[in-house]
Amino acid sequence: MKILTNQTVYQCSYCGKKNLTKKGSEIHENQYCKSKDSPCRKQLLDNQGECKHFHVDTKWSYISGECIKEPDYDYCVDCGMVFK
Repeated sequence: MKILTNQTVYQCSYCGKKNLTKKGSEIHENQYCKSKDSPCRKQLLDNQGECKHFHVDTKWSYISGECIKEPDYDYCVDCGMVFK
């Protein structure tokens, strides 16, 4: 985590997202950062091999120019693995 000079803003070391508090920046780095180098993302990728994929959900997206959604892809809720 970097503290930007002359500011009270904290920046994520992995993706560069700026947060107002030190605690918020630590939480982002350890739980929510989607950068490939972050510990959170590495842990998710390591767990994909061991996951049984019991909780699979479908991501829905809008059809272009219409108000109707269509299924886009399936993904595992636990590990985030995408099934096309």
